[in-house]
Amino acid sequence: MTFLGLPRDASPRLKAIQGCQLAIVSLTIVATFLAAVVSQKHKAFTFGLLYPLILISCSTTFFVFREQRRAREGTLTKDKYVKYQLFKLFAAFGLAFVAFVLSIVLGEKKVECDMKLPGEQGLWLGCIKVNTWQALILWMNAFNWIFLWAGVFYSCCMTGNRQGAITLNGEEAHIGLENDTSRDEATARNLQAQDSNWR
Repeated sequence: MTFLGLPRDASPRLKAIQGCQLAIVSLTIVATFLAAVVSQKHKAFTFGLLYPLILISCSTTFFVFREQRRAREGTLTKDKYVKYQLFKLFAAFGLAFVAFVLSIVLGEKKVECDMKLPGEQGLWLGCIKVNTWQALILWMNAFNWIFLWAGVFYSCCMTGNRQGAITLNGEEAHIGLENDTSRDEATARNLQAQDSNWR
């Protein structure tokens, strides 16, 4: 059985991080579709806000699927997971720069500025007033970066499983355990039974 492409016994933290990252990818697809079909003012500006999400979602999806495949095979070690998170972050920085260039090249050649009334509140980028829809896209961009950094922080502070995979349930709690066996436990109980002070 799998959950979002991960084994059922995968770490809950790993499930949460990947779930959040894939949720941003799904929302980006919906937002891109709506921006394309719904008539609106400053459409090129709206797509300029979407370009980073579109490009970064492609790289994020690629690396998340690689993580999930490794997790299903039981070969997702801590070292490999850390590398995936760093690749994911570096790719995001590079693609964000590409998106910035695209927004300049493909943006409106002649921007029709919005009229700013006296005392009017709201967020303005250049001479364009950001509407509710565009503000949601900006929030999606912000949460996209938060979830990418969350993956990096998790990869740095998690503990690797001694067998190699990091996907076993509750493995983060078994810090410092060596190769304990049932025979060792039985020996310890026998020693306690022989100690008169223990009674």
